[in-house]
Amino acid sequence: MAQVTVKQVTGQKFQVECNSGTHTFISDQPVSAGGADGGPNPKDLFLAGLGACTVQTILIVAPRRNWDIQELVVKVGVTYPNGTAADPVVTEDIEVKGNLSQADLDAIKRTAEKCPVYKLMFGSKTLAATVTKK
Repeated sequence: MAQVTVKQVTGQKFQVECNSGTHTFISDQPVSAGGADGGPNPKDLFLAGLGACTVQTILIVAPRRNWDIQELVVKVGVTYPNGTAADPVVTEDIEVKGNLSQADLDAIKRTAEKCPVYKLMFGSKTLAATVTKK
């Protein structure tokens, strides 16, 4: 089971410390939202997770498909066309440099949609939250 532990940083309004295995990183809110801007905000971490997963998934498949990928950049964003957080649109722009046909580019797009984070975002899911008192 994948698990990340997130805890409030003492003395900080919104800053949290995230622990994943042997890795520790900080998330915060920007100064404009009352934070100290000590790290990316949770939404940016979420988008970065999708982008990282997309790049890694494509790179895992590339050698098997003989794709000549010389450079790969994924830009992930979110917009709110209706002006509310109720209907977000997540965009993923995949920029690839290499000797690739249109069929290769189409296959790369299909491969991107198989990344586990993509499936987590857009597939069927259940959130089971519990609250315990220490």
